Amino acid sequence: MVTVGMQTLEKKPRKKRRDKDKPKRAMSAYLVFLNKHRDATQKKNPSWSVTDVTKELAGKWKTVTQSERDECQRVSDEDKARYYREMQNYVPLPDEKEEPPLRFDKDGNRKRRKKDKNAPRKNRSSYIIWAQEYRDKTFRPKANTPDAVSFRDQAAQLGAAWKACTPQQRKKYDDMAEKEAQAYAIKRDAYKAEQKAIALAAREAKRQRLLDEKRAWEATKIAAAQLKEDKKKEKSAQLSPGKARPFGGPSSKAVPKKVVHKEADNVTMAKMRSAVLAVAPSDNAWRAVQDVYGSAPDKVMEAFRNFVDNRKMTNFVPDHRAFMNAVLGYDMAATFMR
Repeated sequence: MVTVGMQTLEKKPRKKRRDKDKPKRAMSAYLVFLNKHRDATQKKNPSWSVTDVTKELAGKWKTVTQSERDECQRVSDEDKARYYREMQNYVPLPDEKEEPPLRFDKDGNRKRRKKDKNAPRKNRSSYIIWAQEYRDKTFRPKANTPDAVSFRDQAAQLGAAWKACTPQQRKKYDDMAEKEAQAYAIKRDAYKAEQKAIALAAREAKRQRLLDEKRAWEATKIAAAQLKEDKKKEKSAQLSPGKARPFGGPSSKAVPKKVVHKEADNVTMAKMRSAVLAVAPSDNAWRAVQDVYGSAPDKVMEAFRNFVDNRKMTNFVPDHRAFMNAVLGYDMAATFMR
């Protein structure tokens, strides 16, 4: 445990060394091209850094001839076949995590996982800090001289020199690496907390948007159902404004035949009364229609059938005045209608 200010950090255990018997990963065609021309480019430009050499070769790779590209691809395919062949016979260590499968692009080059450009830069290890200092003191002065050391030789010398360092000599770089690790841990935790807050805010916004859409949809369904019910009630009131049969009551099939005719007459009379009261609110008009019905029922029924047929032809727009005129005549109907 390491305490930095008000924050307590837990020191992470070092990663286990990789199995030496594990097959080496296959190289892409681009890496084959780099290994082929790296030493020659470094000898021509001894003052160049690793980044400069890589940039130069990356530019050449874009304009390389098709024959050389095909040759590099052939070597890469052979290396991939070797890698897959060796991996089939390889038995991993019991404590080694399963390695993720390799992914290649359309040109056969291995894909790398995309890095977060906004994430804090990782800390350096004690070896990297020491190697940079050792390289500046030992290899940099010889960069512009015939005694320039190649990258491969530099790596070999650095490895041997680091192994020869005593624990007392390494302590300085271990302390520097520890400080960088603590600073990186603080930045990393702050960055992760920020990213988590952003993700939670985005998720909450999405949840709220979906909830609003659901509420709007439910409100639309309720409004549509209410509108449908209102139209149904309005239609029922226009067709049978009298006393309607309650929902769930006995059906017409269960009523005797004589009662059915009587109910039908009552319903018809109720509809007639509704048609009369629509234009003549006085009960005197309805009594006049009843008098005509008592003396000439066929005349009234014929006028009512025409009234119903006309309403169906005009999309349920009733013509109450025409019904009154047909039953009572123009002069008498005018005395009752508004």
